[in-house]
Amino acid sequence: MTKRIPYFLLVLFLFALARMAPAAEPEPMLLTASAQGRNMEQAVAALGQAIVAHNYTFVRQQAIDSRLVPYAREVRSVRLVYFCNFAKMDRVLRLDPRATQLMPCRVTLVETPSGVDLIAVNPAWVSQNVPALHGECQELKNDYLAILEEASL
Repeated sequence: MTKRIPYFLLVLFLFALARMAPAAEPEPMLLTASAQGRNMEQAVAALGQAIVAHNYTFVRQQAIDSRLVPYAREVRSVRLVYFCNFAKMDRVLRLDPRATQLMPCRVTLVETPSGVDLIAVNPAWVSQNVPALHGECQELKNDYLAILEEASL
């Protein structure tokens, strides 16, 4: 006579096994670095060099309130830097045209008393529910991290 494991015990066992498996760490929403001891001009210059060194093109920089207030009144302590690798962008846009929403290629710089903080939206976090783009966005995340690290040295 063979003994059969009740179905609910099998389900319970599989559930317990799944809970024991290491969970993938969730993607952070933001990627950050800090350029200690630098002012805004130095940080923007270092970021521009890091962008070019990682095969991206510097597109533009602007104040956070650019075109919203007269130029003389723009906030000087928060800047936006835009950059792009046009070959990567072309490849990703061919996969899914919605990629323009997922890949801002932008770093926000915030001047603090101790230096400048560099902040970017993590494209791998944004693309978590878009499987066709997630691999490309993981690569982009790695590029962002390398650029932020180099710019903060």
